[in-house]
Amino acid sequence: MFSRTARTALVMAAAASALAFGLTGCSAGTAVTASPGPGDTKSSSQSSSPSAPGMNTPVKSGSFEFTVLDVKDAGTTAGSGPLTKTAQGSFFQVDLKVANVGSSSQTFIADDLKLKDASGKTFSADDSATLYASGDASTWLAAINPGNAVQGPVLFDLPAGTKPTTLLVSDNAFTTGTPITIG
Repeated sequence: MFSRTARTALVMAAAASALAFGLTGCSAGTAVTASPGPGDTKSSSQSSSPSAPGMNTPVKSGSFEFTVLDVKDAGTTAGSGPLTKTAQGSFFQVDLKVANVGSSSQTFIADDLKLKDASGKTFSADDSATLYASGDASTWLAAINPGNAVQGPVLFDLPAGTKPTTLLVSDNAFTTGTPITIG
């Protein structure tokens, strides 16, 4: 099928590719840092990564700009009348403003938000509790046109004693989210 010369060239190309991938894999994750030079006056505290923005600070993630307005313990029951939901633990409420800063309509889904505690556990929003607490679906599911915003509560069902520290916001389910410090 292939001549001996073609097979040799093919084997050599495969070996070179394997070697290149192997060397790349060995160096992945290795960081090279330069030592400060004589004219470098940065202190180590200036070079560390900044902390996540906090409440009442707009944070852009994709086409949305999120602002956490308030956070609070919302008890064990969400809603009123016949439309109520009881928490497995306790509801934690995040009052949120979501503005579309993009150039086309974008759908906001509360499931794209995640709450983290100090130990790194991640919690999803409770859609039905959010719907019952807000009285409408605007902070559970909303198509937001450019320049418009929705505002309302998003509830999370957390185990008793959980202290949330960070809200991860995103305009889609395929990213890890942008952190906002809440606790």
